[in-house]
Amino acid sequence: MAKNSKAENGWVYSVLKRQNLLDPNGENIVDLKLSWAQIEECRIVERLGEIVGDINSVGGYSMLELQDYLPPQPTVLRIVFSKWHAEYVLEIIAREHGAAAVVFYSLSKISELWKPYFRNQSRSANPSISLELNIHPAEILSDDLQRWFSYLVSGFKNKLKPNVPRQLSGKDHLESRPAVRKKSA
Repeated sequence: MAKNSKAENGWVYSVLKRQNLLDPNGENIVDLKLSWAQIEECRIVERLGEIVGDINSVGGYSMLELQDYLPPQPTVLRIVFSKWHAEYVLEIIAREHGAAAVVFYSLSKISELWKPYFRNQSRSANPSISLELNIHPAEILSDDLQRWFSYLVSGFKNKLKPNVPRQLSGKDHLESRPAVRKKSA
């Protein structure tokens, strides 16, 4: 992404520069516009949000926590399920060239007895990745989302592990896009 000269002269730039929060090398600049556009076009965030709402409503409490992000962040959204001494996380990450990934990982939580000694340390430093699926947002069906949530709330039980989404050929992909949106909406 090209730097915006207007942004460099604005107050945001000056605040970030004073706090030493700018990327000095610009190494981490990756163009995720295509991926974000496809994610927004397929309404993945809204669809997942509706399922989180349904699960929390049926469960009778806030069982799942959803946090969504704005472009140009690589993280699109994060859904957390806490159980016992662990947090189970489903995270969607935007990738280059319109692709994305769904990552399932867990984090150990510090016991309540130790919290006074380890303030601000609610999560372990090293997440344990259980599964990573490369996806194309237009190919995600409601059945795929159901499998993701079943796997998440099970605490990543192997028997509920979602499969890699089927890859469509170019012709099938073009023909199925409107049908996929109708099925998944």
